[in-house]
Amino acid sequence: MRRLKIIKIMAVLSTTLIVSLGTYWQYRLSPLRKAQVNQTTIPTIFVGGDYARAFSTNGFVHRLTTARLMTKGLVVHVSQSGHVTVQQFGTLKDNPTIQVIFADNHHAKRQARQFASVMHILATRYHVTHYNAVGHSSGGNIIFDYLTADQSHPAQIDKFVTIGSTYPGLTAQVLKHLPRKLPILNIGGQIWQTSGDGGVNLQAVLTFSRQLQTAGWQPQTAIIHGSPLTASHSMLHINPQVDLLIIHFLYD
Repeated sequence: MRRLKIIKIMAVLSTTLIVSLGTYWQYRLSPLRKAQVNQTTIPTIFVGGDYARAFSTNGFVHRLTTARLMTKGLVVHVSQSGHVTVQQFGTLKDNPTIQVIFADNHHAKRQARQFASVMHILATRYHVTHYNAVGHSSGGNIIFDYLTADQSHPAQIDKFVTIGSTYPGLTAQVLKHLPRKLPILNIGGQIWQTSGDGGVNLQAVLTFSRQLQTAGWQPQTAIIHGSPLTASHSMLHINPQVDLLIIHFLYD
């Protein structure tokens, strides 16, 4: 009898968990189901932050493709030595996604150099001539360091989204290498009335926007206010509000 009771309790808990997860998933998708965006062949490259590997970009790709706002295209793996392998899941059309996942994912400067190899392969093998880029945390730094490096760029960036990223030591001289008139969306988080998202200081995020404005860019700045479940650093990349900000910025 005791064993049967335990089985019943476990069944109830499992059912409750499944229902809760299903309800939460529908909540996550509900804002996206109402969204309408233009369809393009320009891929959007997602780069995650420190130690995140695919975690901080898998959600974006899964949610946005489930809502039929994007199409899963490529997943690019970069080994610690910089060797690049590519998995193709679909053709690069209908707002395709490209995830770049680094094995050595806590050395942004090194990853930026490896990212250059990724872009060369995307341009030569997959004929990527234009792209958008979305970086969470140090993923933003990787993309930015690549864009401002004194090197050739085989593809042109059209739009750049940076989420919870800071750019310490940024100078006007470095900004001269950033593509002129590049549309930039700078997203930050603030937990209640604290100084930031629990991992990144909000003023550091806002400083990046001010530096861009001073140098002649016109960035869009969006601050996510809320609880630790919505506005913390590790939750920004699973916030429905961030999803909507990104797709409207990229495709409207």
